Amino acid sequence: MKKLFAGVAFLLIIVPYSLGAEFWGSKNSNKYHYPDCKWAQKIKPDNLVKFKSPEDAIKASYIPCKVCKPPMPSSK
Repeated sequence: MKKLFAGVAFLLIIVPYSLGAEFWGSKNSNKYHYPDCKWAQKIKPDNLVKFKSPEDAIKASYIPCKVCKPPMPSSK
């Protein structure tokens, strides 16, 4: 069961990030989301801010959504 969970987590989190996933934020918030997050879907087009990476979002003073849990920037 642990292997299954690890495999699912890898597919849902690591693969989209490594394939150039996009992250969304709102001009009216300080959170960034996966585009399919229920909160990202509520962002009005005029307020939409797109990020290419978690690093870009953090540099713009955004924090990860606690609902969809996008990745934090990798520490190097």
